Amino acid sequence: MIIVVGKDMATRNYTKSYADVNLKENIEDQSISIENEGEYEETSKGKETSSSSTQKRQHRKRNRIYEDDDVEKLSKQIGDVAFAIQSLSKNQLNVNALYTEVMKIEGFDEITLEDAFDHLVQNEMLAKAFMTKNANLRKIWVQNFVNQHYYKPAC
Repeated sequence: MIIVVGKDMATRNYTKSYADVNLKENIEDQSISIENEGEYEETSKGKETSSSSTQKRQHRKRNRIYEDDDVEKLSKQIGDVAFAIQSLSKNQLNVNALYTEVMKIEGFDEITLEDAFDHLVQNEMLAKAFMTKNANLRKIWVQNFVNQHYYKPAC
C-alpha cells in the first residue's frame, strides 16, 4: 500500500480511533457544529470580527484544496499502477500461440519441432522474435536450430 498511497495519513474529519465507537453522537456533533457555524457567520457580518471568520473560511478552503491535491495524486498513482500491470500483461509470451506457430512449420518431424518449441520457451526473447517473423524466416530459424543442436555423423 505504501507504493500506491505513500506515507499519507487521514486528515481532519477522516481520522478515527478506537474511542469513536458511538457514531450517532459524532454525527450529531458534526451537524450541530455546522448549524452553529452558519449562525456565527450571520451574527459576525456586521462586527469587526468578520475578518477572523473570513480567515477561518479560507483555512478550510485551503485544507480542501490540499485534500483535493492528495486525492489527485492518489488517483494518478493508481493509474500508474494500472498502466504497469497492463504493460506487463501485454509483454507476456503467449505460449499457446507459440506452440501453434512452431507446429505449423513443414519439413520437420514433430520431435524436432517440439525441441525447437522447448528452446524458445526457455529463451523468451528468442520466442518473441520468432513470433514476429514471417513463415519463411521461421522455417529458416528452425533449420538453423537443427543445424546447431543436432549431431550430424561424419560421412
